[in-house]
Amino acid sequence: MFEQYKNHDLACYAGYIKDDTELLECTSGGIATALARQMIQDGGYVAGVAYSDDFYRAEYLITRNESDLNKFKGSKYFHFDKKTIYKDIKVLLDSNERVLFFGLPCIVAALRSFLGRDYDNLIACELICHGPTSQKVHSEYIKYLEHKYNDKIADFSVRHKRGAWMPTYLYAKFQNGQIFEKEFYSTEYGYAFSVMAQPGCYHCPFKGNNRTGDLMIGDFWGATKSDIFWNEKGVSAILAHTVKGKEFLQSTESIQLFETTFERIVANNRMVIQSRTPSPEKSKFEQLFAQKGLFYAVQHSKSLKRRFKDFLKVLLPESIRSPLKKWYHKIKR
Repeated sequence: MFEQYKNHDLACYAGYIKDDTELLECTSGGIATALARQMIQDGGYVAGVAYSDDFYRAEYLITRNESDLNKFKGSKYFHFDKKTIYKDIKVLLDSNERVLFFGLPCIVAALRSFLGRDYDNLIACELICHGPTSQKVHSEYIKYLEHKYNDKIADFSVRHKRGAWMPTYLYAKFQNGQIFEKEFYSTEYGYAFSVMAQPGCYHCPFKGNNRTGDLMIGDFWGATKSDIFWNEKGVSAILAHTVKGKEFLQSTESIQLFETTFERIVANNRMVIQSRTPSPEKSKFEQLFAQKGLFYAVQHSKSLKRRFKDFLKVLLPESIRSPLKKWYHKIKR
């Protein structure tokens, strides 16, 4: 069923950054961080998304300083204003500066449209996208945490690793040193992300053969210990769409790459070729969220099936749940 899409890619890889310490700080395999560092070392600029200083918002940052790369680490799971990013990128490109641009497929496509032509000095890297949720979900959760701990947040992540790639944790560190950690999908934020995306995400035109980046990266879901490329600290899936994207990837010395197939990547990462499917709880959640906010909407829109899953998460430790999930998906495949 993947034949109609696979010819879009010149090469497909699994991979991760070689530095184990940095790998644990990154969302999946750390490929984005490695690419960004390589571009800066080559004298170019990197454009990516960073949280605002108070963590209530996110915005594009353009830099050529390695010290800024930590700001790009970690997924930002909500919709945000792009402001003047397309114009700013064009100014750099027209000045013959090299630019590495990270963005969701729709944002990369919008940049391409704005530029009007391809630039040899631009490397556009798409992120495999599940569909961002509302910015209000994010800001309400930040506000809730700061009220709960009576302090301002100093560091925040929705994809924190506790020594291993999975499961991922929502993590907040406060200025007074207190730390909040909880499995992401067990939080109200995680639930909202799973049931509510932007309207266009349910019929996204930038899937399959309409990917417009030079590279596409994301988590290598479905990787197991039996794979030669397995790394418990994180593995990325990388698809090279263009010659310049493939050459830039191969020039990045700080990563370990393993050739794989398009079928292997997409088998557990259908978001490369398919739009998000609406959750059965979507409509009720959206209505309650608009009327009474995040926490009320979560409490009153969960199905019995979801509540049972939540109960099992509390009842069974991750050491038991993780093997059960892998067994279930293996049988399903």
